[in-house]
Amino acid sequence: MRIAVLMGGVSSEREISLMSGGAILQGLLNLGYDAFKIDLVEENYLTALMENEYDLAYVALHGEFGEDGRVQAVLDILKKPYTGSGVTASAVSMDKVLTKIIVDDFGIKTPMKYTSIDEVEKYPIVIKPSKEGSSVGLYICQNSEEAYLAVEKLKGIDLVIEEFIAGEELTAGILNGEKLGVVKIIPNSGTYDFESKYTVGKTIYEVPAIIEENYYEEAMEIASKVHDILNLRGMSRSDFILSKDGLYFLEVNTSPGMTTTSLLPKLGKLKGYSFETILEKIVSELNIL
Repeated sequence: MRIAVLMGGVSSEREISLMSGGAILQGLLNLGYDAFKIDLVEENYLTALMENEYDLAYVALHGEFGEDGRVQAVLDILKKPYTGSGVTASAVSMDKVLTKIIVDDFGIKTPMKYTSIDEVEKYPIVIKPSKEGSSVGLYICQNSEEAYLAVEKLKGIDLVIEEFIAGEELTAGILNGEKLGVVKIIPNSGTYDFESKYTVGKTIYEVPAIIEENYYEEAMEIASKVHDILNLRGMSRSDFILSKDGLYFLEVNTSPGMTTTSLLPKLGKLKGYSFETILEKIVSELNIL
């Protein structure tokens, strides 16, 4: 089978995508697949997707034009099978506000949301882009002055404005419907921002998370429920805060990073899965001959 690994792209997460894509490409080669990369910036992506010969596209893109359903729509038009979630599921999951509106209806607890700074009655709050990942553009604001400054810095971008929930950061992974487990994230800086995510040594990962068993099970159940509600495919990773008031769902990632510091491979190890085993499971689930 010839597999095109789609990586790079045009979003703020381009460099992370190249890291993920490179690791995935090497893993697929190790498994014996005829794999090659397509960088959707270096080449005209439509031409590259149309003219290259491949049986399957492995989507290793993050953010805009990769995780938001648009490249998936192109692949659907070209009738090319691809890994990960489909057009609608990708588009909905990329929008943090829309995702929370949907999961709220299923009784999943999320932080209180605001439509503007003027509505905020209590600080601190979190302000971040609605359609970015990797904690890009994340601000924790202690007062209205900081909040208005954050909004100005993120001007022209759809935003999430919500209450800040103090507690332990957790993430739970799903692979082809299987619950992988829960990791506790302990950033040295206190905030799991872009630098903490992608700099070795900046964050401690407790694998598996040492928390009360009922919360561990609840996190896995909610991650599985979100995966099903949003009709996700392949792998997903749901992020939570465990506070004194219980577990809060934050967001879901339909194209989790696959770098040396990424969380999904760490979660896979809880089931005894190597990096290559995870890739094999993702590819084989699609039943491409």
